[in-house]
Amino acid sequence: MKAIQFKEYGAYETLKVVDLDIPELQEGQLLVKINVAAVNPVDNTIRKGLIPQAKKPPMILGNEAAGVVVHGNSEFAGGTRVIISPFAPDGSIRGISSNGTWQEYLALYPQELIKTPDHVSDEEAATFPVAFFSAQASLNKGDFTNNKSVLALGAGGAVGNATIQLALAYGSPLVITTAGSTQKAEAARSAGIENVIDLSKESISDGVLRITEGKGVDLVVDSIGGDLTGQAIHSLARNGILVTIGYSAGVQFTANITDFVWKGLQMRGQSLVGWFNAEEQKQVWDQLLPLLAQKKIKPIVAKVFDIADAAEAQRYLIEDRPFG
Repeated sequence: MKAIQFKEYGAYETLKVVDLDIPELQEGQLLVKINVAAVNPVDNTIRKGLIPQAKKPPMILGNEAAGVVVHGNSEFAGGTRVIISPFAPDGSIRGISSNGTWQEYLALYPQELIKTPDHVSDEEAATFPVAFFSAQASLNKGDFTNNKSVLALGAGGAVGNATIQLALAYGSPLVITTAGSTQKAEAARSAGIENVIDLSKESISDGVLRITEGKGVDLVVDSIGGDLTGQAIHSLARNGILVTIGYSAGVQFTANITDFVWKGLQMRGQSLVGWFNAEEQKQVWDQLLPLLAQKKIKPIVAKVFDIADAAEAQRYLIEDRPFG
C-alpha cells in the first residue's frame, strides 16, 4: 500500500510516498481503505521535530481521515463509508504518538469509526473530527450556553470556523470572529458570517467593543495564541471566560491584570491529548453528530491535493494560511 512518511526531521520535502505492507488485523479490528486524509498544523510541528513526545521517525502523520470499510463486522459492513476518529483506543491522538492516517489502509477497532452521513463528502468527512471536536470541547470548557455571546478567533482556521458554526447552530445571540486580512474578512462574510473584525483595520478589542456597544463578549475561543490572546482577554465582558486551545501565532502574550481583577475574568486551557476517555469522547460526539446529520454544520475544505503532493499540501496550509 502507499503511505506518506518522513524518515528524518526537516523541510516539507522530507515527506515521501513509500510502499508498505497492508496492516494485519488483530482480533476485533476492521480494515478500512482511506480515501482522503486531512492536513493539520500539528503535522508540520511534528515533522520539524518540535514535539518531543511525538513518535520518532520513520513516521506517518495524520490525525483524521475518511474512507470505506473493506473487511467489516455486523455494525460496519463492507462498503460502509466511515470517518476515522482522531482518538486511538487508549485515548491518545493518532498521528502524534503513533502512526497516523496518511496511508492507504488502516486496521481499526469499531470504536475508532463514525459512519459518514450520506450528504457529507469524503473531503468534508476527513476534515470534520479534529476541528469540530476541538471547538465543541472548547465551548464546553467555557461553560457555553445559548444565551452567551461568543468571539471565535480566526474565521479561516478550522477550529475558529467550527466554533462559529456551532455557536450559531446552538442559537448564540451574537457570534463574532476575526480575520487577518481584508481578503479573509470578505471570504468570511461571503460564507455568511455577519460580525467579522478585519485585523488589518482594527484591533480585536476595538472591534468587539464596537460591535457590542462597549459591553464585550461572554466567551472567547482562542485557537491562535500570541499577541491576539491578550487583545481577546481585553474584549471580554464581566465574568467572561477565554478558552485557549492553540498557539500557532506564538506561546506568549501580554495582558492587563486589571481586566481579571475588575471584571472577574477566567482563562482556561483545552487540549485533545490525554483528556478524553471513551465515555467523554462519546459525550462530545453525541453533541456533534446530530448537527452534522441535520446539516446544521459543514466542514469547509480549502483545497484537495494528490498523495504525490503531500509536501505542497503541508506548505500550503502553513504558509498560505487558506480559508478552510
